[in-house]
This record gives sequence, C-alpha cells and structure tokens, in this order.
Amino acid sequence: MNKLYDKCAYYMASNDLSIFSEEERSNLKIFVQTDQSGAEALIVAYLCNNGDFRQLFIHGVKPHVYVACHVFMEVWKKKMRELHISGDVPFDADRILHSSIKDLKSIPYWKELDLLIKDSDNWPLDQRYYYLAKQTCHSSNYGVTAEPFRMNILEKSGGKIVVSRKDADLFLMTYHSLFPEIRDWHRRLRSQVEQTGIVYNLHGHPLTITWHEIPEDKWKEVFAIPAQSTVGMITNIAFSKLQEDTEDNNRKWDHLINCHDSVLSQCPVGEERELGMAQKKFIEQDFISPVDNVLFKMRSETQYGFNWGIFKKGKDGKPDINRLGLREMKF
Repeated sequence: MNKLYDKCAYYMASNDLSIFSEEERSNLKIFVQTDQSGAEALIVAYLCNNGDFRQLFIHGVKPHVYVACHVFMEVWKKKMRELHISGDVPFDADRILHSSIKDLKSIPYWKELDLLIKDSDNWPLDQRYYYLAKQTCHSSNYGVTAEPFRMNILEKSGGKIVVSRKDADLFLMTYHSLFPEIRDWHRRLRSQVEQTGIVYNLHGHPLTITWHEIPEDKWKEVFAIPAQSTVGMITNIAFSKLQEDTEDNNRKWDHLINCHDSVLSQCPVGEERELGMAQKKFIEQDFISPVDNVLFKMRSETQYGFNWGIFKKGKDGKPDINRLGLREMKF
C-alpha cells in the first residue's frame, strides 16, 4: 500500500494513524465540518408554544419524516407491502398517524418507515416525497402561501419538480393542522412588529423594520428573521471562539468557511476528533425560549474527510463512492 490515496482511504475506514509515515503525518491535513442540527426549525420550535412541533425535537423525530407520513401515507402503505416490510405484526398506518409523538419510535416498523421515507430522495423526480415534505416544513414555518411555495420548489429543483396548486394547498393545510402553534407565533410576531417595528433574535439582538407598511408578500421575510438571524449568529460566535481557542493553544488548525449554519476547518490528520469536539462545544450554545422560559441547546452533527464531497457506501457490492469524502464523526 504505497499510494497516499489508498492510505487515506484505509485511514477513513480504520482511524489507524500508523499507516502514515512521519513525513506524511506532518504534512497531511483533514477536513472537519460541524453543522447545526435542526438549525432554524429547532429555533422556531422554541419561539412557538410547546406543541407537537417542539415535541418532534424533544423525542428525536425528524419533522420532514413526520410531515411526509401525514401527507403521503398511502404511498408508504403501498411501498411497505411491495417491500414485504412486515412480519407477524402488520404495518399499522393508522396507529402511526394517531399516536403521540413520544410513542412513535416504539411502534413496530417505525424505523423501517423512517428509512424508507428518507430514501425517497433517491427516487424518480415525481416521487421525491421526502424532499416535498422538507420544502413544506421550510415554507410553512415562515408563512409562505401556495403560489410562492410552488415557485420555490420549481426554482430549487432547477425546474424539474412541479407541484400543482391543489397539492400545494394540501401540503400547507396539512402542515398547519399538525402544528397550529406556528400560526399562533406568526400572529404574535406580527402584532409585535406592527406595534414596535422591531424583531429580536435569541441573542437579544434587535433588527428594525424600516418599511412604513409591510406588504403581505413580505411578511414571510419578517417571520424568518428571528430563526435565521439566531442561526447565523451562532456560527459567527462559534467561528470567532474557534479562532481564539486555536491561537491561545498554538494549534495548527485552519478555520476555512463560515457556511451560515456550519463551520468547516482543517487540522493535522489525527487531530480531527479534538477539532470536532471544539466545534461542537462552541456551536451547541444555550438559549431560553421567549414564550415559556424553557432552556434549550442548539444541536450539532460533525463529519470529517479528506475532501469536501460526501462519502456514500456503494450498493449491491459496488465500490464506495468518494472514499475520502465526509462521513459522520461519532462522539
């Protein structure tokens, strides 16, 4: 095993530093990236009253999966039958749809359903149900209406995914029926802005709205301010603290990119776990919900690799894709 590429690939699979010579270790650096997990949606959950939207985060159920369950359950029932994902206990769609969020993970076949929904991102364009649920979440959290929602999906998919007006209305209506607390928050924030002209993020930083009268189609931008500003400031603060920590401890770490909700750095090979822990510490900042004074923390996920692409396992015996790409770092 002489090629450096092969050594790096072996290291990614084994974390065995002995594969490298001293010269290679002294010159070789590896990327570490930590992303805020949940990011804006997590912030929105604590800007709202404690309803089912917040419960998703408390009990570790991904909002996109939960919404996809409720919007596309007929699809999942059919797919579960086709894949024969059932045993002595039948797949009970009604139980999933009407269960409390805290009980979902204990229901038979929830894990298989969760993986199936996420896998739909790899299906044909007219079957990207997870993607549609994700866009529904992002748009509904900021009060986007049907026509802008349709256009947003069209633009983000490069014109490849077209949603009818009827389906757009259905997606948004279903979302707000599941989480009425989001529209309650919109009404509170709207009243605050109309009275004071000021919006605050969760760091307490004010943003003044300078429109004399806010057009209806601009309120979505106002609703987005608290979460988007908080997420951006989390990364700014983390980036600054990482640089201070690096200089104070004479580390050979380079902090490369502030990506709004994530930071990308590089470090000598073998130090990636230490760097990941530092990124995690500075990103997972504490906050207090302004509606009920509940303490919560931003969450994070960390990846590492020798290039900035994504590592993917090969299927059906095929070689792994981008063997040196970013993969999950477990703590």
